[in-house]
Amino acid sequence: MRIDAPVPPALFPYMTWAQTESFRSPYSLSQSGMPMPDASLLGPALEPGECLPWPCAGAMQALEARVARWHGVEAERVLAVPGASAGMHLVADTLFRGARVLYETPRYEPLEALPRLFAAEPRALPRRPEAGWLPDPDEARRLAAGANGAVHLFLTNPHNPTGSVVDAAGLQALGGIAAERGGVVACCEVYMDFCPDPKDRVHAANALPNGITIGSMTKAWGLGPLRVGWIVLGEAVAHLRPLLVDRAHLSWVDPPTASLLLADRALERAEALLQPVRQVEVQCRPLLDAWLRETPGVEALVPPMGIYAFPRLEGVPDTRAFAQWLAETRGVDVVAGEHFGFPGAIRVGCGVPEETLRTGLERLDQGLLAFRAERSNEAPPG
Repeated sequence: MRIDAPVPPALFPYMTWAQTESFRSPYSLSQSGMPMPDASLLGPALEPGECLPWPCAGAMQALEARVARWHGVEAERVLAVPGASAGMHLVADTLFRGARVLYETPRYEPLEALPRLFAAEPRALPRRPEAGWLPDPDEARRLAAGANGAVHLFLTNPHNPTGSVVDAAGLQALGGIAAERGGVVACCEVYMDFCPDPKDRVHAANALPNGITIGSMTKAWGLGPLRVGWIVLGEAVAHLRPLLVDRAHLSWVDPPTASLLLADRALERAEALLQPVRQVEVQCRPLLDAWLRETPGVEALVPPMGIYAFPRLEGVPDTRAFAQWLAETRGVDVVAGEHFGFPGAIRVGCGVPEETLRTGLERLDQGLLAFRAERSNEAPPG
């Protein structure tokens, strides 16, 4: 691109909105992750001398071994990365070029943007509400047909924004389609740690030989500022680790030692650090679930885990305008479905204090009624 050429449109505008506008109101229901935990849960403060050794002198290996135990795999199948976003970027950069990539819709923007950025052939694989927001293997097979090269699937599980969970059998059906075309199923699983029972967690790298799990300390742990995540490789793609390491060296070399050390501590103290999630499940999830089930003109899946949902709003086709209006007039932040390529719905989170959620949902109710009435009055007769 010439330096004086027009600047191309942003590929990830949602993140700009999330960092600048999503939390301005008193009742912010826009967040999909937990707030930062009490720092004391991570143990004593790190000394500067602990943070200065090279990551590969021990901190990276220790975290990768810890993640391997967390997932029940060999450490040779794990790679630490600077957050799940870096993990998705690395997988796309390494594998997607020239391939056909089936990305789910509604979608977290990078699932579409990264294949485009790396000159892949992106194809939208719909998740439909009438199917419980689950991807259809038959539709995936149809979209894979006729590809000249490899076919990969790029998913989130649990799904962002609906919270729907693809089980192991569903992943295996999709994985078989990718395997027939020499591809992988790459799953960003940052919300899977909301699952209360480890036995019920579904990981692509465990369920599929050609599965790739991408995780992080961000959502259930509330440790996004550490910028630490990981890639876990299925058995059939474990040989790709040296290639991923090489591309990582070209991108960032190593994650920071301090972040690796603190992430290792967090996994070691998982039971304590995930207690705030359990409190939300007891105090706040019931309020959100009741709102989803009982509010007239709202239709949504009640997710099996996690702290967010994606209700569709009857009579509100422009949810971007509604979200802006709601923040300005009712002091409530939600995420417009347009950010996920699905107007007419909003993402609502419940990872806030109980009274904040209760009042926020009441204001959201009032706002919905007022917005519909206001837009109805503006409609021309006939």
